[in-house]
Order: sequence, then C-alpha cells, then structure tokens
Amino acid sequence: MLITRKKGMRCLPLLLLFLLLSVTDSYANISRDYQTALNQFRSLVKNSKQARYRSNWKRLEDKFIAIYQANPDGSYAPKVLYYMGRVNEELARRSYLRSDYQAAVDYYNRCSKRFTRHSWTDDALYRMARVQYYNLNQSAEARKTLNTILSKYQAGDKYKEALALHRKILSEVRGGTTASKSPQKHQPTSHTTTTVSKPRKASNKVALKGIRFTSSNDYTRVVIDLSGEAKHQYKFLNADPVRKLPFRLYIDLDGTVPSQAVKDELKIYDGILQMIRVGKPVPGTSRVVLDFESVQKYTVFALENPYRVVVDVSAPKDGNMSHPPVDLSRKPSVQKPKKPSRTVPPSRKIPDLIEQLGLTVKTVMIDAGHGGKDPGAAKNRIREKDYVLNVAKMLGKKLKAKGFNVLYTRSSDVFIPLEERTAKANVQKVDLFVSLHINASRKSRVNGIETYYLNLARSKSARRIAARENAISEKRISDLQFILTDLMLNSKMQESKALAELVQKSMVKKVRAKGWKSKSNGVRSAPFYVLMGAKMPSILVELGYCSNPTEAKRLRNNSYLNLLADGIADALSTYRTNLKNYAAM
Repeated sequence: MLITRKKGMRCLPLLLLFLLLSVTDSYANISRDYQTALNQFRSLVKNSKQARYRSNWKRLEDKFIAIYQANPDGSYAPKVLYYMGRVNEELARRSYLRSDYQAAVDYYNRCSKRFTRHSWTDDALYRMARVQYYNLNQSAEARKTLNTILSKYQAGDKYKEALALHRKILSEVRGGTTASKSPQKHQPTSHTTTTVSKPRKASNKVALKGIRFTSSNDYTRVVIDLSGEAKHQYKFLNADPVRKLPFRLYIDLDGTVPSQAVKDELKIYDGILQMIRVGKPVPGTSRVVLDFESVQKYTVFALENPYRVVVDVSAPKDGNMSHPPVDLSRKPSVQKPKKPSRTVPPSRKIPDLIEQLGLTVKTVMIDAGHGGKDPGAAKNRIREKDYVLNVAKMLGKKLKAKGFNVLYTRSSDVFIPLEERTAKANVQKVDLFVSLHINASRKSRVNGIETYYLNLARSKSARRIAARENAISEKRISDLQFILTDLMLNSKMQESKALAELVQKSMVKKVRAKGWKSKSNGVRSAPFYVLMGAKMPSILVELGYCSNPTEAKRLRNNSYLNLLADGIADALSTYRTNLKNYAAM
C-alpha cells in the first residue's frame, strides 16, 4: 500500500500539470474565438451589403453564445454578453423589429446583473437605457436603468452621458411632453421604423407624424402616419438604368407639413425597400418618395383612427420583371369572377394555394387581438386582450404538437397596430394567419361563436363587428368596402372562406361534444383591417360574447377555452390534409 501511495503522489504533479495545460489551452481557445467573433462583428457593421441580411447577424450571435456557454463565469463572459446585446441592437437598427431591440435589452441586462463589478457593466446599462428610451418608448424603465449608473457607477466612464440622458428624460416628464408622445415613437415592430413628433404649433395643417415600414425580399408595407385626414395622390415611376434611378413611388399629401423629427432621407436597404425621402414639392404639400429595388404589384389605400396611408408593394421572388408593375388600387378591367358552387368541398377551393405553398402548409401565425393600451372588449370580468393571448398560447402548443411551425404577432401584453400584424405575416411568408378575438354587443342576449374572412360585409351585424375591431364608425365601413373591392380580387378570399368553414364547424363540434350549449353564428365576411393585404389564407375568430353573462362564464373557464383551441388546431390540421389530398389527385 505504501508503494502505491508513493506512485500516486508521484503522479499527482503530472495530473496537476495536465489540468493546468488543459485550462490554459481552453482559455486560449476562448480568447481566440472571442477575438474572431469581435472582428467579424466590426466587419459586419462596416459592410452595409452583408449587414442587410438577418442570417449574418444571427450566425454571429450563435458564435458569441457558444463562447459564453464554454465558460459562463470566465473573464470573457461579460464582454460576450455585452456584444450579444450589440449584435441584436445592430440587427434591430436594420430590421426595425421590436423583438430584436428587446433581445438587446435582455442581453445588456443579463450582463449587468451577472457581473455587477465588471468595468463594462456601466456600458451595458447605458446602452440598455438608450434602447429603452429611443427605441422601445420605455421612458420610465430607461430612468430606472440610468439611476443604477448614477448611484452605483459614479466612477465609470458612462456616468456623464448617463446623467445627461437622465436630465433629458426628466425634463420631458416635467414639461409634459411625454404625454404628448405617440405610442409609436421609437417603437419599431415587425421590421418597422417610426419617427414621431408633435405637430408644429405655428401651423394648423395636418402633421406628417412618421413613416413605418415592414420589408422582406419580395414584399414591403409602408405606413405613413398623419395627425388627421388628408387627401393623397400617388404616382409610380419605372426604374431608369441609364440615369441609375430605381423604381419609385411617390405619395403627395395635400395640406400637410412634416413633423420636425421626420428625417428628409432615410436609407433602408432592407429587402426590396431601399430608401424613404420626404420633401415639399409645393407649399402646403408633403411628398413621400419610396425607392424600391424591384416592383411587380402595388396598392395604396388609407385607413382611419388614427388616419394613415398604407402602401403595399410586391416584387418577383427572383427579382426578374416579367411585366410592368400592376397598380392594384385601380379597378381592373376584367369580368367579375363567378361565385363558386356551394357544393364544392373546401379541398376543391384551394388550387391557387397548392401552387404557392408547394403542396403543403407548414407555418401558422397566430394573432392575439388587441394588447397593450388597447384592452379590446371588456365585460363580465373579461378583458379581451388577456383571454385571447391565453388562447393563442394554448393553440400554439397544440399546433406545434401537430407538426406546424408557429409564430405569434404578440406573445405578451403589447400594442401592435392592426396593419402591422398582417405585414408581419407577409414578411415571414407564413402559410396561414389566424386572428383571435372575443366579441361584445350592446344587447346582452346576443351570443355565439363566429368565424370571419375578408370580404364585403353582408349583414348589419358583420358591419358592426368590423367597425368595433377596426375602431371606426359603422358609417365609414361603406368607404372601406369600396377600397376592399379593389383588394379582395388579389386576396386568398376563397381559400380563407374554406378555412373559416372548417374552423367554425370544428370549434362548435368540440365544445358541444363536452356538453357546452354554445350557439354557432356560422361563417361571415367583413372588411377587417387586420386581414387586409394578407397574402395567405387568413381568418378572424370571435370566440364568443363577453357581454352575454352565460357565455362570459364559459369564456372564464380554461377547459372551455382549451376545447376552442382544440377545435381550431384540428381544423387547421384538416385543412393541411385536404390540401395534400387535393395535390395527390
């Protein structure tokens, strides 16, 4: 035994040396990987062409994550967390997605919480505060973050800058300007940029408050926000290769003046949208010029409350123009399509979908209606925004279990403008879009489940519900229906109707099978903002009336909501199966 111990003791220094060399080698690898990732970050920031692509930023983020996971308590860990925040912040500056800005805040916050004594902590906190204030419209949270720097990191190099920003925010709060800020100020959502300011006091004209956009390689939606209604005119100009001019679409807004924070020129280079320019061709008129890489179809229309002008542009996927761009805002000189026979089953109504989706349905976007400052319907201890978010998450889990990819327009209590929800679906190229809502009526006896698709409102009830969900008056629905006649010829109207029929039937069957005496109000059509411009089959589901005491009691029951989610999930699965069966014929 004595000899064995001596041999063990002789081996111990060798073992320690081996471990020391391993640690040193591991540290060297981490150091090398960190420097490589850092150099790639700096190169990507400078390379405007490569920085346009989201995949490049996400690959870089993955590299930093791998470095962090290799040694989450090592000396490089706080620096890696900081640069993970920087990667997402730089990505957000190009994608204008609120989720990317929020991811940056999360990484900066993690850096500051885990490494409170590191020399980079105040840097992470300061960048976090700037994103909160300028990009997420979270003034209160930004002040709290800055307070941490001012109280705990007075010797840090960011103290003076933090103090200046804190004073700026505080002066706005005391001056009352915070209350006048639009909720969209510095609040990019779904590839969106917003510049908002108060209208100039010296003018009674309508203010051009800001311009938001959502863009991908073959689709762009631009939203021009105004402080009031204004007449607009537009014109499309073809590209001129000789003069090196891109495709341009300009919109003239009569009787308007740009707000002070609206930039004269904003370079985008995100998808097909290249640049936004704002000018005044004549006194009293603002002109917004949109530069595009390629254009196949476009449409321009106005929405209300608040008033905004929406521009939808589609481009060929391969970038090659097979014909001149088509203005879908103009009524086409074609014969009115015949109504399909009522005897045609849903699976026979979707040949166009087969061609577009490659014979399958993979991705579903679930839209939980309302959110944030917009509570939706509220009655009998129900707030629509909370309950539909609950059902959205239930539905998402069920769809994932059935093999679908699932995306959400919102997964928390945040406000998203209606037109941005559909734009998100278009940009993400989802295959189906389902918007969830809870209904309400002045008459408490009204109840029932109903499912809608985009089309003209055929009944007074449908007009009323569309007016409530669009936050406009019923009188304005007739104006909206005029716009819709131009848009619906280019929508997935018949596919949406087929999907709505399956969903409605499946929901009612599910709840009745468990003894719930729910009324079916059937499938209806109406001009909902949230469905306008969707490039995929899209429906809006009203889960019931919270204004009816009996139905409200059901909606407060999680088992009942779970059955509704089951019904929707089964219907979407059936729709996918019908599509495959049709393709196999």
